[in-house]
Amino acid sequence: MKLLYAICYGFIALSTITCHVTDRLKHSDLSETTQIPLENDSRNIYSKDSIDKKYDNSQKVQEEPSSVYLDDVLFTLKHQNWSDEEKPCLDHIYRLLYSLQNFTLWAVWDWDSLSSEPQGLLFGNRYQLGNFDQCIKAPWSKTHPSLKTKYCLAEVVLERTDNAVRRRIEKRYYPYQSALDFLQFHPPHTRALNELTWGACVPSACSPRTVERLLGVVLARSHLGAARIKNNIAIKEECQSGEDHRDYDALFYAFFIVMGSITSICLICTYLNNRRKELDPERRSNRIIEAFDLKENASQLLDMKKEGLEVFYGIRYLTICLIVLDHQIGIYNAGPISDGLTTDQEFQSTVGMLLIHNDLFVDTFFLLSGFLTMTNLAKIKKVKYIIILKRYVRLIVAYAVVIFYISAVFPYTGSGPLWNRAISQDTEQCRKNWWLNLLMVSNYVDTENICMVTSWYIPCDFHFFVVTVLAYGLYKQWPKLGLSVVAILTTGAFIVPAVITYIYQLAAVQLFTIDFLRDPRAKEDYHIAYIKSHTRYSAYLVGFYSGWLFVKYSTNTGLNKLKQKWASLGTLSALGLMLVIMLYGSTFLWRNYSPLEGALYATLNRPIWACGVVLLVFCCSFGHVPIVKSFLSWYPWVPLSRLAYGLYLTHAIIITRNVFTTRNPQHNDYFDILNSAAGVIFWGSVAAVLLFLFVEAPANNLFSLCLHSKVADRTTSNEELNPDNLNASTSTNSIPTSSTGHLQKNLPSNIRYSSKI
Repeated sequence: MKLLYAICYGFIALSTITCHVTDRLKHSDLSETTQIPLENDSRNIYSKDSIDKKYDNSQKVQEEPSSVYLDDVLFTLKHQNWSDEEKPCLDHIYRLLYSLQNFTLWAVWDWDSLSSEPQGLLFGNRYQLGNFDQCIKAPWSKTHPSLKTKYCLAEVVLERTDNAVRRRIEKRYYPYQSALDFLQFHPPHTRALNELTWGACVPSACSPRTVERLLGVVLARSHLGAARIKNNIAIKEECQSGEDHRDYDALFYAFFIVMGSITSICLICTYLNNRRKELDPERRSNRIIEAFDLKENASQLLDMKKEGLEVFYGIRYLTICLIVLDHQIGIYNAGPISDGLTTDQEFQSTVGMLLIHNDLFVDTFFLLSGFLTMTNLAKIKKVKYIIILKRYVRLIVAYAVVIFYISAVFPYTGSGPLWNRAISQDTEQCRKNWWLNLLMVSNYVDTENICMVTSWYIPCDFHFFVVTVLAYGLYKQWPKLGLSVVAILTTGAFIVPAVITYIYQLAAVQLFTIDFLRDPRAKEDYHIAYIKSHTRYSAYLVGFYSGWLFVKYSTNTGLNKLKQKWASLGTLSALGLMLVIMLYGSTFLWRNYSPLEGALYATLNRPIWACGVVLLVFCCSFGHVPIVKSFLSWYPWVPLSRLAYGLYLTHAIIITRNVFTTRNPQHNDYFDILNSAAGVIFWGSVAAVLLFLFVEAPANNLFSLCLHSKVADRTTSNEELNPDNLNASTSTNSIPTSSTGHLQKNLPSNIRYSSKI
């Protein structure tokens, strides 16, 4: 009887179970046009009639046990107005969505490469890039052209529409506040959380306007659509596809032809110069061969002259390393990172204060340049203004090669969702305004399109050198008039920054915040004060006057006259002064703006920083600071310091390439940043070696050779006419002689240091 009851109960239970079989399984017919079995019939998956039937029969939809994936997207697209031009794109989107519901490979592949809804936006993850390579490199892109896609970058700004009353936010991270308040809250000098850059993989037939509308629909179905946020979507750049291959233009081939020719000449001349015993070293042609000799030019990197300024070697190279590190941090944080919220917080912390006002490192180079200009001018009896031309040659040759590279080759060295945007900020400007850079006026003319954002230093340094040499020459010839001119220049150098800052209500310093790092060319401060020669001259003058003091007291009293305890105390004071002036400038990030205080700090912070560096140099030169002096005078700094200029020219190119070829946002990890900066320093130094051996040294040697030939028959009493004795330069300008193999062994000591970076 129990068995009979069990059988009856089982029969009753089975009779109440209804088996529902979905009609959305993939059809066994694997045709190219994906079809869905529906009521034992088949229909085209992107037929608009099928969409109408689906949504017009509301009763049938209600009877279905579950909703279809992206059903709401299909419904929204159907009830929007589309133009005839947009119909091909719309049909492909219908086809994509239905095939996606059927889990067809090509559709899932395309949708999988799209970041279908923003993630991490509240944490500062602005860049929603999806999978760039998956989008444009589908395996069937050549065999099935109708399935081709392209990758578009859309800029999205989210705006609330609830007209809520703005309230002062007491606690930014109060968990029960509205997320809209959190998104809209934008403290100064931080990244906006309601803005994102969205990468979309769309059919190749779609226009930018259609893509914008599609993304608006997709965004509305995301978690951000729950609050009815208004989205402003704009595609401002050309979309990328797998067929986009940048054609090599004439400029590209010209670069390699020119550089290949120079390389061949250097290699041939090096081979010929090794057979010097068979050649007449006095012949002009043989001396030209010597100018291109790689072995002789390489020896110039290793030569060290001890004149009491050995610490300059270490200061110069360590300073350029700090600049590279700062630029690595800045460009990295301005790029795609996943934790922008905490990064902005760190920039306002104690550690971040060391990064906000890091432009003071550049003033160290201005100080060194002015210092060495004075020490070398003091050793000649009469100023010959040909040294201005020589200075120009020393600065412009490597500079021109780098500009040539950016204009001709750099665009071909990378790819990625952000690559075209990144290179357009430099390549187009360099192709347009390269001549302004070569004329040394790029920091005054069309600065909104300056070629190489970091190149403003070079015209500034050249302007300082020209003005200083002319003023010094005037002083040597007419002392009273010269002193008056020098007094006017000095007064102006200290007053002009304050006046400009006060009149234009500029920030006291150029703070390296996210707004500036993303686009320096768009900042008013950058054009008005930061890159102008007349606002940066004070540090150079501090170096010039310090060089005069060094020459005077090293001649009269000699070196190493300062007791060790006073030298050590002075060194600590110098480091403390530099630290205080840097940290004080960073406090302007959050303090209330005071025009008078801002003007005073703007005019004093750079010369005070320069005074700190000078005090450090004097303590090490006139005294003995055991650890500091031995470290900064370490011999390996000698060749490295001579690569500082080349590293300055090339490091930003390497950093930009590394950051903007990334496919996904990176976590802001300072160990990774240090590791990346070390790689940039290494490869930048390698590039600097090549620039020096194949470009800088031969050009300087040829220039010196041309001037040597004009004074070869003069007596030694007129030796100061030799440009090598007139220029504040290193032995990199020397031409080898027949007796020593290179002239630097016989040159006076005043040319052993470079006033160039």
